[in-house]
Amino acid sequence: MATSDGEPHQVIEQALIRIRRLQQSRRLQRRAAAGDPAAASAANAARFRYLDSLEGAEDGLAISQIADAIDVDRPRASRLTGELLAEGLIERQTAPEDSRYARIRLTAEGSDLVDRAHASRRQSVADALADFTDEEAQTLAALLERFVEAWPRNRQSS
Repeated sequence: MATSDGEPHQVIEQALIRIRRLQQSRRLQRRAAAGDPAAASAANAARFRYLDSLEGAEDGLAISQIADAIDVDRPRASRLTGELLAEGLIERQTAPEDSRYARIRLTAEGSDLVDRAHASRRQSVADALADFTDEEAQTLAALLERFVEAWPRNRQSS
C-alpha cells in the first residue's frame, strides 16, 4: 500500500494510477465476471464501456455517439457492435427520424449484464469501505463526487 506522505495531488494521482492499473490488468473485470460466463465475455474494457455507455439511453445511441463516449474510433466501435450484436447483448434499430441511421440499444440480456457488473462493483466498493466509519464513507463520497465534477473535461488525460 502506498504511503499517504506527500502532496495531496501526488497521493491522489498515485491512487488513480493504481486504480487504472487494476482495471487495465482486468482484475476488476475478472472479479465482476467471476462465475458468470456472459459477464466474462464482456470483460474486455472497451466492450464493457460500450455496453455501459448504452445504459439509460432509452432511444439508443448512434455508433458514432458510442465511439465518442468510449473513446475509440468509429471502425473499432463498428467491430464491437458486430461482436455484441452476435452475442445478443445489443440490438440495432433504424432511427425513427432517418431510416439511413441505426440506433443501438441494450437487449434485456445486455442490460442484465450491466446491472450485474454494477452490483459487483458496488459490492467491491462496500468491501473496500468496510473499515471506514459512516462519517468517513460519507466524507469520501462527497469529496470524490466533487473531485469528479471538477475534473478537466477537455484536456487529454493519461
